[in-house]
Amino acid sequence: MENKSQKKVLIIEDDQSLASAYRIKLSPYFVTQNAITGDEGLKASHDWKPDLIVLDLFLPGISGQDVLKELKKDAKTKHIPVIVLTNLEGQCDQMTEGGAVECLIKTEMTMEEILKKIKSQL
Repeated sequence: MENKSQKKVLIIEDDQSLASAYRIKLSPYFVTQNAITGDEGLKASHDWKPDLIVLDLFLPGISGQDVLKELKKDAKTKHIPVIVLTNLEGQCDQMTEGGAVECLIKTEMTMEEILKKIKSQL
């Protein structure tokens, strides 16, 4: 097992079983924190200052699309790489144009592939 870096990954995902699976996969390598809603994610991105954000698009309250817009227009958070995870293929072009470094289709990616994508951004 590699040494855990001090890099911080914020997971904004309302599906608790999926968020837990991401945390289990990422925790040997990164410090992780989870947010269930878009509002919690925005607050955590300011307070916790993650090095990377994994963002689901369908969230209670403010949507993932709006979270990405808010992150990219705020001077304090616009530099944070955002990897969008979605089940809708049609969303990816819009998300990368909006500032996401990657847009991945959840059903087409293994946890190992998602981990590789995160490591490549950090």
